[in-house]
Amino acid sequence: MRLPFELDPQIIHHIIYSQAGSIGKAIIELLMNSVDAKAGTVFLSLSHTGFTCSDDGQGFVSREDVVRYFGRFGTPHDEGDATYGRFRLGRGQIMAHATTVWRSNAWMMTVDTRAMGYHYDLDEIQDAVQGCSISGYWYEALSDAELMSAIQEIRDLVRYTPISVELNGHRIARDPRTEHWDAEDEFAWYRVKADGAVSIYNQGVLVRHDPAHMWGAGGLVVSKKAIALNVSRTEILRKTCPVWKSIASQFGRMADQMASRLGDHRKTEARREKSARALLSCDANIVQIYSREEVVTLLPGKRHVSLEDFLRKCRYSHNKRQDGRFAVVEDAFDVPKGEAIAREGIALIVHPDTLDRFGCYNAQDFVDCIIRINANLRHDVEQNGTHFWGLNSLYVPDLVAFSTLRDAFIERTRIVTEKDALDRETRRAWVALRWCLHHYAALCTGGRLTYGGQVHGGKSLHIFLGESNRAEAWTDGSSYIAIHLTIAQRLKSSPLQTAAYIFTLVEHEISHEGDSLDCGHDEAFYQRFHDLALRHIEQRQRYMHMWLMKYTMSMEGEGKRARGEAWRERYLVDRAGSGRTKRGLAPAIEDVRDDPVVLGVVPDENENIINYQNMLFINAGICPAPTDWADVLVRAQADQNLIVEDLRVASEQRAAELSQAVEDGAAWWAEIEQSEHDEIAAETTARQRFATLFNVPPAEVHVEALYYLMLEDFDDDQLHAMWLEKPWEADDAPPSDDGDFGDYRDENFDPGIECSDGSLTESTAHLSADLQPLIHPGETTWTLERNAAAAGFFRVDDYLKWRSETDV
Repeated sequence: MRLPFELDPQIIHHIIYSQAGSIGKAIIELLMNSVDAKAGTVFLSLSHTGFTCSDDGQGFVSREDVVRYFGRFGTPHDEGDATYGRFRLGRGQIMAHATTVWRSNAWMMTVDTRAMGYHYDLDEIQDAVQGCSISGYWYEALSDAELMSAIQEIRDLVRYTPISVELNGHRIARDPRTEHWDAEDEFAWYRVKADGAVSIYNQGVLVRHDPAHMWGAGGLVVSKKAIALNVSRTEILRKTCPVWKSIASQFGRMADQMASRLGDHRKTEARREKSARALLSCDANIVQIYSREEVVTLLPGKRHVSLEDFLRKCRYSHNKRQDGRFAVVEDAFDVPKGEAIAREGIALIVHPDTLDRFGCYNAQDFVDCIIRINANLRHDVEQNGTHFWGLNSLYVPDLVAFSTLRDAFIERTRIVTEKDALDRETRRAWVALRWCLHHYAALCTGGRLTYGGQVHGGKSLHIFLGESNRAEAWTDGSSYIAIHLTIAQRLKSSPLQTAAYIFTLVEHEISHEGDSLDCGHDEAFYQRFHDLALRHIEQRQRYMHMWLMKYTMSMEGEGKRARGEAWRERYLVDRAGSGRTKRGLAPAIEDVRDDPVVLGVVPDENENIINYQNMLFINAGICPAPTDWADVLVRAQADQNLIVEDLRVASEQRAAELSQAVEDGAAWWAEIEQSEHDEIAAETTARQRFATLFNVPPAEVHVEALYYLMLEDFDDDQLHAMWLEKPWEADDAPPSDDGDFGDYRDENFDPGIECSDGSLTESTAHLSADLQPLIHPGETTWTLERNAAAAGFFRVDDYLKWRSETDV
């Protein structure tokens, strides 16, 4: 026998409450209904206590329209009669947030789900209202933050709606035809950008933001035709909607063109994430992606490399053999320590951004991804015959526990004196340089140039030499900048290149705007570094020339011969300057030999400050003996094996607990079902016994009589006497064991009444006499219990009384 599917009344609760999201989304459903009603303008206002929404659309024409389209959820639209609507479900969302009054033409509908359950009052009004006007009061008043958030959400959601929308007196909808777009076709308007999410508007109403990795670019899409969506309008039916397939094809090409225009010199995070997902999904171009796309980020400095380069570096990096080992920083707070470990060349260190890019929760997940990608590469070569020369060199590097490296890495930082650390000639170049750096640092920290190269204001930072296993330069942000000794020592062999590098280090440290030893490098830092370098590039070159002049003049003062790189550079500048002067042009660079910075005596280092800073380092425990890293790496690999084992045990334990929970649940339900089966069997046996004993049909032994007679082990004479007296109909009748079983019992139990054709229908005779007039014709026990549950009532009699009071 073929039977139709049915909808339980409880589905109304789901439509109203389970699909209800934010207030903004609920309001948008009302706006979309206005568009479907052919409205030209919608006026909307929001306050802390409620809202109003009115339009000039068609509204509800007749009472039949109200009953069919407002009072019934799920009535489908005819093809082409609505822009957004499909099954008339969206209006339910606002009913979860507010009590509402709907006025349309001659009809007024009042809805209060908390007081009225899933019913509405329908009244005819004298003064007709054109279109539809909805007013409501929030069940919980909105705070200032909630109100502003809802207003902003609505502005975002309806940005390109095809009708005029005014919110609190301000027009918030825009006409997409008046804006500039990168492309347009019969399906949509398109705009693409290098990074960020892709905002998708279905005929002007925001549906969702696709993450950038899905496309490898960001952008905006506003469809001209309807995109097929799920019931809650939060997701696109991507596989079945022909409109979306055309839109996706066009935007995909535009995203690829954007990536092509950026070229290999600027690969965005969106492109990196898309490439990582492509490797995991065995993309058709997996070999090229594996070799060329930057999907792994390494420390120090957030260097992006391809997976092929990463695996190569796992064997040899930082001029050291890594023996196929690497570690992953899982917590962003550990990035500074990871940079220090990587800079020392102890192990190859992966930035935590890589985990996010591959959708990994921990470092072991990343290893699993490498295994899957290797398998995908082999599959592509075997199935498609793709040429890949590195197939035989694929391997999975060994993961070592970063926590072990982090705990063993003891920071060693101290400041040294230049007279103890440098030889005479190197010190000559360094002393001249630190004096120029001192003035340049003051300029970069807000100072202003005065006479010559001197600076007024800014921070007076001492420039020191230091030793550290975690940084090439560092600062406390207020009193000094330290440059690593090994860098300064290069001034003897490569003075110009080294000086330029040190100037960059100073700019880098100033860009931290504070203590640089315990902080990483975020996007804000790189922006400051970028701006600082561009802002002071001219003065930087000038101070470089001052250093060159002061350095060479110091050598001239001791009668040294004019030879070496510094002399050649100065001679070249002098020649260019004199040559331009002869032609009536300005010198290539001003003559700074008489500048106070060049002529001034460089003060000696302040050893008191050096000793004080070193004492702070000692107290902080960052001046200890070096660590035996060979031993630490062995322990780190052993610790990682323990981590993997712990993860495996935890996974098996969770699986076992889940399996046990399923088994316990199945056993519990089996016990319940058996108990219900036994109870029904006992009731059936007792009903048949009483019917035979009293010589009546089984249906006449209704529920209350049945359970009253089953309370005790009565003999036949007692049963006959009680059958005649009917004590269960008395007001003081003892309750049944389950409290109120007659009003709320198992839906599978139905004694039934035999009809003339021999079929059974559910009986309502067990309900008390005062409730019988409240039962509508055709209602059965089953429908009453279902409607009571849908309306939020536990007892049928409470539901009937409530319904009689609200039925006007």
